Amino acid sequence: MYPCSAQRSPDMDGSLVKGVMSESAVYGVVAISGLLVIVSNQSDAATHDVLVKVLATTGVFWMAHVYAGAVAHLGDHVEQGDRARDRLGRAVRDSLHHSWGMLIAAFVPLVILGSGALGIIGHTEAIWTTLWVDVAILGVLGYLGLAAWTTRQLPRIIGGLGTALLGILMIALKAAIH
Repeated sequence: MYPCSAQRSPDMDGSLVKGVMSESAVYGVVAISGLLVIVSNQSDAATHDVLVKVLATTGVFWMAHVYAGAVAHLGDHVEQGDRARDRLGRAVRDSLHHSWGMLIAAFVPLVILGSGALGIIGHTEAIWTTLWVDVAILGVLGYLGLAAWTTRQLPRIIGGLGTALLGILMIALKAAIH
C-alpha cells in the first residue's frame, strides 16, 4: 500500500522504526514546529495554551491523515469476492498503521511543552527547546532515512543536515515574526 515502507533495509524492519521513519512522522514534526511558531507568537499565549493547541491540532491532523490515507487507498489490493466492509476495514487498518508515526514524532515535543505548562521550565525555554528538539528530530530522521540507502557516513550526514534545515527555517521564521 505504501511502497516506501517496503524499501527499508532488513535492519530497519521493526514496527517502531517503520512508524518513526515515515513521511507522517516528518510531517508531524514539521506541523508541530509550524504551529508552534504561529501559536507561541500570540501575545496572550501561555505555555499550557500552546500545549493544548498543539496537542489538539496534532490529533486533528493525525485523524485527517488517517482518513485521507484510507480514502486514497480504498481500491488497493482488491480481491474478488471482497465485501466493501472488508476493503474499508483493510484501508483504515493500513492507514492507521502507516500514520502512527505522526503521533510518535509528537511525543517528545509535547513532553517539553508539558514541562513548560507545569512550570518545570519557563515559557520561552519550552518554546525554543521544542523548536530546537524538532530540528534534531528532523536531522535524525534524515540521517536514518539515508541509512536505509547507504552505509556511507557522508551521505547520511548530508541527509540529516538537509532535513534539519527545514527545522532551522521554522526557527528563522519564529525569530522573524517575534
